[in-house]
Amino acid sequence: MNVYIVDDEPLARAELRYLLEQTALVNVCGESENLEDFCKQYEQIDCVFLDIELGMNNGLDLAKQLLLDAQRPEIIFATAYDEYALQAFEVSAFDYILKPFEAQRVQATVEKLLAKKRAAQVKTMEEIKFSQLDKLDKLTVYVNDRILLMKIQDILYCTSEDSKTVVVTERGRFFASESLAALEKKLALKGFVRVHRAFIVNLEHIVELEPWSSSKYNLILHNRHSIPVSRLYMKDVRKIFDLSK
Repeated sequence: MNVYIVDDEPLARAELRYLLEQTALVNVCGESENLEDFCKQYEQIDCVFLDIELGMNNGLDLAKQLLLDAQRPEIIFATAYDEYALQAFEVSAFDYILKPFEAQRVQATVEKLLAKKRAAQVKTMEEIKFSQLDKLDKLTVYVNDRILLMKIQDILYCTSEDSKTVVVTERGRFFASESLAALEKKLALKGFVRVHRAFIVNLEHIVELEPWSSSKYNLILHNRHSIPVSRLYMKDVRKIFDLSK
């Protein structure tokens, strides 16, 4: 992670650079005594350690300007003045550290910064994965030590057994890493419907509705599997199949 220091005091810059380099977690790619030098290159910077009072300039003013930039770096105010803390967080500062700098405080800030970046990367990768799988109309399932991509259209139903999510197809039973509730959201636009606390069914594979008590049904699939419809979901099922009674 590339970080930059903006402070009009040479000794303060040197001390902060030393502490940052001691963490061995970031790359101090530059420093400056003014905002102009920083603004020329901030697109390549992940985080700026920014003093507030910079001669004729003010770090808070810069932070307000950067709020409009989606690609702006994280801002950590590094200053001798504690009275600006509220204003700093109003402009979405990541952190606020006071001079004289303490090694443990700087270390903690850097670790927190890296944790946020890792979380963002994981989220991005998850979004990419689900986006691509959605386009492929496939679902990740597991059997023994194998990871398979199952065609969603081949899924008969999903169920929950002993706190595990089971995906059932003509080929057999597989496990999914997601909860049944998560699968319900993912498959809602793929022709699946929740009919029971423990069952999500692919409507394409239903061939018969079997009455088993007053206004209640079992759903019979083409392979003769029987899925119960609970009272809670009966209204939804009746609406889907246009049942008058």
